[in-house]
Amino acid sequence: MSVISDSFSDHGFDDPDYVDKKEYENFKAEYAAILSRREMRWTKLTSKQELRRGMKLKRFCRKGIPEDIRGQMWMALCGADEQMHSNPGVYAAAVKGSPPDKIANVILADIPRTFPENIFFRNPDNPDTKLKSLQRVLTAFAVKFPRIGYCQGLNYVTAILLLVLRGTVDEVEEKAFWLLDGLINRILPPYYVDGMQQLKVDCMVFGELLRTKYPDIYDIVMNSGVNFIVLCTKWFICLFADVLPIETTLRVFDCLFYEGDKILFRACLALVKLHHEQLLRCHEVPELITAFRQMCLDKQTLRCHEFMRAMFSLPGSLKRTKITRLRGQCSAKLSAEESSRSARP
Repeated sequence: MSVISDSFSDHGFDDPDYVDKKEYENFKAEYAAILSRREMRWTKLTSKQELRRGMKLKRFCRKGIPEDIRGQMWMALCGADEQMHSNPGVYAAAVKGSPPDKIANVILADIPRTFPENIFFRNPDNPDTKLKSLQRVLTAFAVKFPRIGYCQGLNYVTAILLLVLRGTVDEVEEKAFWLLDGLINRILPPYYVDGMQQLKVDCMVFGELLRTKYPDIYDIVMNSGVNFIVLCTKWFICLFADVLPIETTLRVFDCLFYEGDKILFRACLALVKLHHEQLLRCHEVPELITAFRQMCLDKQTLRCHEFMRAMFSLPGSLKRTKITRLRGQCSAKLSAEESSRSARP
């Protein structure tokens, strides 16, 4: 078996159509060599000692977790493995339950819409299909956490987890359930409740960060009359699943499970950094909306190692205290705007 197939997996996705076949093969060969080096370093790290949080582990996560241990590491990093072992039988009980019909119907409608280009989600008759697992995990999550229930976008996030995790079908489903719990209930702000208010706030926070780091692009967006909620909701609601190329998405997840939600802002800013010149040429609203959509899937985002470098070489710092302050300001602004709209005759 080749080094490429050993080290690099497309996870069932078709080759991208925005680069030619030869260029994509070259990328895979180059990236496989990088992965091979990372695998050796991770082997040394995991064989010597119990993993401890710190700069070394953060650096390793930023440079990518090897495919063979990625799911295992995600479980450990967010405490999902501990939750799973402390709560035996919880998933098995939840998956037998039934959410309200309204939620169950939305889940059923979204299942066939989830990564239809992926071989594991394309054909329900495929013996390796993950469609049934996707439905079961989303159903169990809605039953266990009725305040959240189900929100469109969670299907893509859960599908990514199912593609990465290893084990029997039952084992993978239970792990995906607890990873989803870790993401939604501990790592992320409350994006999926209360009309997604916090998600809207974070779209606005991205705008404020853009004002500081790339004021020329911020001015273009503001002058267009389009707001950041329109431009960026899908980025946040899907956590970049179904937005970025698959390996780039997984690299973002590697950091998300270790560093938390701040990583999402880094990914947003990296997209702008890598497409700065392209965005400067946008003078009309349709151009801007198209650019924000198309820049997520191109040669620059495909090269995930370079994308991650861009994420961590942004101008200035990105401190959590600043994000917390901006969240407070943007939340107040959003509430005022919504109150003003509701007061209109």
